[in-house]
Amino acid sequence: MRAPRRIGAVIALAAATAIALAACGSSGGGSSSGSSGSSAGPTAGSQGSITVASADFAENTLIANMYADVLQKAGYKISTKYNLGNRELYLKALANGEIDLVPEYLSTLTTFLVQQSDPNAAGPASGDAAKTFAALQPLVKAKNLTVYPFSSAADQNAFAVSKATAAKYGLTTLSDLSKPNVAGKLTLGGPAECQTRAYCEPGLEKTYGAKFAGFKTLDAGGPLTINAIANNSVGIGLVFSSDGAVASKNLVVLTDDKHLQNADNVLPLIRTAKASPAVAAALAKVDSALTTSELLTLNKQVGVDKDDPSDVAKQFLQSKGII
Repeated sequence: MRAPRRIGAVIALAAATAIALAACGSSGGGSSSGSSGSSAGPTAGSQGSITVASADFAENTLIANMYADVLQKAGYKISTKYNLGNRELYLKALANGEIDLVPEYLSTLTTFLVQQSDPNAAGPASGDAAKTFAALQPLVKAKNLTVYPFSSAADQNAFAVSKATAAKYGLTTLSDLSKPNVAGKLTLGGPAECQTRAYCEPGLEKTYGAKFAGFKTLDAGGPLTINAIANNSVGIGLVFSSDGAVASKNLVVLTDDKHLQNADNVLPLIRTAKASPAVAAALAKVDSALTTSELLTLNKQVGVDKDDPSDVAKQFLQSKGII
């Protein structure tokens, strides 16, 4: 599920498959005519039409529903094509004009576009979101696409501890691991490759001075790791920063205060033909309201509590006074 946005991190991007876009419809929440907002505002369709799409995982569909709702509120006629599949598929759909807008992730999109021409290129993505965003501009422009400013909400590799461990050692940031007698008392859990990847155990030691007591091979931010952290069979583990399961187990995600991980902030990707100040202003309302903490809670509602993403999206926007 997470492969479409984490190239070269834990899981490789799935290869493109021949899926007919017309068959995708508007599954995964929302409707083909968009979600209904409040009655105030411009007449529906008076500003033109936009087709909002999503990749095939719940978080992306949730954010796409938010985009659809605010744009409808702003007077656009909205069609939706949710759960289109992986990045190859929806970028092709953007190029063909079959869709207009999709939620994206800053560093993963940057790396993907660079590696389209050079699969071995590391690319300019980094932990500096502003610099990565600047580097992304010419890449999307070359494909007649536009990205709007990124949200503070990010879905990226992260490290979490239990609430008990956080309280015991006073942990809120990864830098806190360098306190005397902290990292050396903790076992790190994650996939086997964590022991050799620069973003994982070697990076924690090099960037944060964290030399752990040991390593336990688990999964890539999945239930094995989440449960091991929660029951304290490992002291710290690799997770994904906005994973609803992290919220469901009341884990504490430690702030990556020295930017070891690439910045994978949420941002809108739109066909330049549909870009406008009015669209930018509408979408900015979502991206300014959304934080990683909020996204984690919303993902729990969708992924763990099994609430409908269109309902969760609408309730969030209404709670913020956006629709």
